Amino acid sequence: MCSVKKFNSAPEGWFARDPVILNRVGQVLLQLPDVDLVRPSQIIIAEDCFRLSDIPNDRVIQPLVNSVEKLFGGHLVKHAVLEDYVKDKVPSLKQFFSKGNVDQESNIPSLEALSSAMRLIIGYEFKNNHGEWISTVKPDLGPGISERVWEALRTTDEKVDVCHSVKTELRAALIALLGDFGVLAIPTVLGPPSKLQTDPTLLENFCDKTFSLLLIASASGFCQVSIPLGLYDNLPVSISLLAKHGSDGFLLNLVETLYDILKEEVGIIEKMGY
Repeated sequence: MCSVKKFNSAPEGWFARDPVILNRVGQVLLQLPDVDLVRPSQIIIAEDCFRLSDIPNDRVIQPLVNSVEKLFGGHLVKHAVLEDYVKDKVPSLKQFFSKGNVDQESNIPSLEALSSAMRLIIGYEFKNNHGEWISTVKPDLGPGISERVWEALRTTDEKVDVCHSVKTELRAALIALLGDFGVLAIPTVLGPPSKLQTDPTLLENFCDKTFSLLLIASASGFCQVSIPLGLYDNLPVSISLLAKHGSDGFLLNLVETLYDILKEEVGIIEKMGY
């Protein structure tokens, strides 16, 4: 499993084989006090994010729901459509919507707009930090990387202030949604990894959608833990849980408490053929 935390401006994280070690490493790295588990106030399932997943919901969502019901009660589980909420609560995103990202059957327009905003910030910061060296040395970069680097060097500061407003509004919106001890559940990725020789257009589409999921935590500064859920079709699957900025200890304790029963629920569902 993996935990993601923002150190300075970039999201970083750590991996561990079990939640006890994950929690202990987090306590050391983040200098967290050793506190008891705080009962979550709600577990919100981002329905539209899971609808885009190639993995059946019964295989990803159901183990979490069953575990929460057994530990805390089913009344904690709620559902939300992230697209509608983010679009309404993050008004600065309207400057990053395009005609091409309005099809909610195959994407989540609000998250695609968020991706556009964050790519601008990332490109602008990369240009400021490395642009002179890239232009002087002209390093030999591989396909895909080269195009992204030179695209970043063409970035201007035209909408950078708006991008920072997006981040501020997104954090406030998610805090309002979750409260102090709420948790948001999203897919870690939307499907199995792409195969070798995958069509470049399909590969780019897969990477863009995955990037948009990662941005929910990194753009808002929320903490995130990705939990493995065994194998589906002989490939690993997982689910990600997010909590409010600064709630790392709460989230790590929750994951440690959930994990054993979550493993049991995964085993039950695997025996049912999922």
